[in-house]
Amino acid sequence: MKGNFHARFLGGRGRVNRLCLPGPTSHTMPDTMVTPHCEREAGSAPGAFYTVKDFCITCSLPVETAPENIRYHERPCTSCPSTLINHCLVVRQPETPEELDQMIEVVAGSCVEAYRYCGTDPEILRRLVEAGCKEQCDSLVRRKHDDVG
Repeated sequence: MKGNFHARFLGGRGRVNRLCLPGPTSHTMPDTMVTPHCEREAGSAPGAFYTVKDFCITCSLPVETAPENIRYHERPCTSCPSTLINHCLVVRQPETPEELDQMIEVVAGSCVEAYRYCGTDPEILRRLVEAGCKEQCDSLVRRKHDDVG
């Protein structure tokens, strides 16, 4: 499946827009972010990719797909603070083209839509939409309270 994903969503080019990739290879302005639609999981790394609080079902797909960027995190349960639970969270934003590929694969593969993107990079948005993830792109969908009134 991983090979099919990369061939389909990279278009065989393996090219990545570096707007959101920090570090010495970045020569443009960083990715602008919109206000996230959902609350982030506590302890998440700041940046455009995030895990929605309390949505992770510990399926292991994210930590196996993007091990440098996503890890399990133990924290008290929201409804029962004396109980500790595991949740995945984004511990580091993608820094390489390969990590960006993996994060897009995580967003596309999350069966409960626990991963979102609140950035505005046009190339990343295009790839996420092509992967069927428009609803996980905060800059492309209206917040529910925006529809009222």
